[in-house]
Amino acid sequence: MKKDIKSILIVGGGSSGWMTAAAIVTNLPHMQVTLVESPNVPTIGVGESTLGHINEYMQFIGLEDKDWMKHCNATYKTSIRFTDFREKNEKPNTFHYPFGVFDLTDKERGTMDWFYMQLEDQSIPPENFAEFYHDHVIMANQLKFTKNEDHVIRGFNFKFDTAYHMDAALFGQYLKNNICIPEGVKHIVDDVTGVIQNEDDYVTGVTTATNGVLKADLYIDCTGFKSMLLEGAMGAEFVSFHDTLMNDSAIATVIPYLDKDKEMSSVTNCTGIDAGWVWNIPLWNRIGTGYVYSSKFATEEEAEEQLRRHLASNRMVVQNADRAEKAEFRHIKIKHGVHTHAWEKNVVGIGLANGFIEPLESTGLMLTH
Repeated sequence: MKKDIKSILIVGGGSSGWMTAAAIVTNLPHMQVTLVESPNVPTIGVGESTLGHINEYMQFIGLEDKDWMKHCNATYKTSIRFTDFREKNEKPNTFHYPFGVFDLTDKERGTMDWFYMQLEDQSIPPENFAEFYHDHVIMANQLKFTKNEDHVIRGFNFKFDTAYHMDAALFGQYLKNNICIPEGVKHIVDDVTGVIQNEDDYVTGVTTATNGVLKADLYIDCTGFKSMLLEGAMGAEFVSFHDTLMNDSAIATVIPYLDKDKEMSSVTNCTGIDAGWVWNIPLWNRIGTGYVYSSKFATEEEAEEQLRRHLASNRMVVQNADRAEKAEFRHIKIKHGVHTHAWEKNVVGIGLANGFIEPLESTGLMLTH
């Protein structure tokens, strides 16, 4: 069954659904695009950290920072900082994974300069590697940030080497209200109750609770971990990463700033604790935080206790036991793995509906775009 694609139905909203709709409607204006999402299925909504690759998507749909950031409580991000991953002592042990390229301008032997220097001076810790080759890491450690318009910071291109901390749910809504619907995407709020297929297993429609049967030439599955069309209807094989990636659970929460001048930075911080690691994402209006852990090593109750203990510890920029105690937790079971085919006949899986990797390096939104 081959035919020209003239209409597309996106099943599911959230960041993946609206990012998909925005990409299509801005680049294929002749396409009939419909998005149906349930009023009763909440989005996971914890994907708040991105990588520099997101800028290619922003340019693809014609978005500039000034357009959307203020509507999504977004801040800039220039690095991922790992705390207590190598060892844990009284003082936090950190190293960076910065964006940008190595500045080798004054390095005679390239990256080997640092290794020779470390051999000569054993007091230089391995954590200094990123600072040695990326000046903007030193700035980030001092809560400084630059657009680098005068190109003083070598190896750092603001346009491509800066990512964002954002409220992913608000970003989806921004795309919906400012790009998708104004450009003609038809939005239907309804529960999808079933999938209709023909004798060749192509999808010919989805049934809904109140809008009858919705039809299209191409169906895009943005139903999250449920993967209602790609896995449920098309039977795409799911390859689990369970035996490879042990962290299969997460606790998500948000906490208020106590000292914004000290706690807001251009860095996503990841801290290793008892049975996994804690993320700390500074948005404009609050801090998104949570704990990715292995259920083999901690129950939900133990994980909650470990997270509260961390939120009150000296690993936080501002220690405050009361803030940690008042935090409200949401538990998430992680389905990490990938389907062998993201595209089966006339169904495409986008975002969690296709696959998910343990989120240590902010891959969720990256895989979506």
